[in-house]
Amino acid sequence: MDIAPLRGLRFDFDKIAQEGGEAAAVVTAPPYDVLSPEAHQVLLDASACNIVRLTLGDKPGETPSYEDRALLLESWIESGILVYEDSPVFYVCTVDYTVPGTELQARMVSLVALGRLYEFQERIVQPHEQTFPKIVADRQSLLEATRCNLESIILLYNDDSGELDSLLEDAATGEPVIEVEASPGEVHGLYPVRNPATALRLTELMGEQRPIIADGHHRYTTALLYRAALAESGRQVPGSDWKMMTFANLRSEGVSILATHRLLKLLDPAEVPSALELLDARLEPAGDDDWEIRVETAGEARNYRLGAEALAGKQGAAATSYGLVQDEIIGSWLAPFAGDDPEVFFYKEGTGEDDALREGKGDLLFRMRPVGRSEFQAVIDGAEVFPHKTTYFYPKLWSGLVLWRLEDAAPVTD
Repeated sequence: MDIAPLRGLRFDFDKIAQEGGEAAAVVTAPPYDVLSPEAHQVLLDASACNIVRLTLGDKPGETPSYEDRALLLESWIESGILVYEDSPVFYVCTVDYTVPGTELQARMVSLVALGRLYEFQERIVQPHEQTFPKIVADRQSLLEATRCNLESIILLYNDDSGELDSLLEDAATGEPVIEVEASPGEVHGLYPVRNPATALRLTELMGEQRPIIADGHHRYTTALLYRAALAESGRQVPGSDWKMMTFANLRSEGVSILATHRLLKLLDPAEVPSALELLDARLEPAGDDDWEIRVETAGEARNYRLGAEALAGKQGAAATSYGLVQDEIIGSWLAPFAGDDPEVFFYKEGTGEDDALREGKGDLLFRMRPVGRSEFQAVIDGAEVFPHKTTYFYPKLWSGLVLWRLEDAAPVTD
């Protein structure tokens, strides 16, 4: 994996304070794809300079003009709300947090850098889940208008030795250039890497990696399509071969993999007993400790193991619990009850799935186990992808810590 330092754009908090702003929390935000319209509006109300005005616009639930957001970005740079780093650097991003659903404390250390774009068939940057054309089109329109990476994506490297993590920990010393408490007990910090020897060694070690995209499949795909469109049209944009990326260690306990549950709505709720009867016939019963899939209704819960019948003829992603639930159980077995285009809602643990089931938003809740690290790696090594919304990597990268503009901050490529 070829990486390079970036000349980042960061918020000038002194300038924002002059205009009535407060601290980093009022201009930073969760990534665009986890925000509800209600949360989006709260961030808009927090500050006229919140990053969501660029990533999502100023009309929650709608898609505002991409050109208007490009003009807003330009105005923030011209007015000094966003300022450039003195020179291109790598950054270390740290996140201290409590693992959701537990009381465990964890710390993720990661490297923020420019990563060269590779086509997926090159198997250098590796995807792990499917994308949706509508989302790609939205992000591509925004990139074409702003020519700026407004958020980073996160990729996972494999470092059993821990050398990369040790270098990053050593570089994350002193005062961060920005620190934000994203939520109670979850603190994100950003540290420029000033030591040339450290930067060189990070470049060497990442050169041995074939990282896996954890979050950002749509934005990475967008960057590939944007580059291809430029080549086809004969236009040139410096930096279009690169993307701002954040790299973390798949083998570190600082990266948490959480489960993503599925709530299925049936065409007729009265068919719930018949659907459960079908699952009883095709899956194996399990106890409270050894279940692989737990199916809940408004009134009961049943534990299952996949079993030989369900797994017959399946391997790779199709043989995982997520592949079986999404493609076989929901997509095939339950099609008579849910239709050929079933309505499915996705939830990570404790984000409203119980209320949604109780209130009748869906009828069958498939409560899942998290994907194991080895299972995850095995599917990637097999050049396969999981169904959409299989993994929920945590922590999420906070938006607004640093931006990168293609035209003004292209890396040296010779």
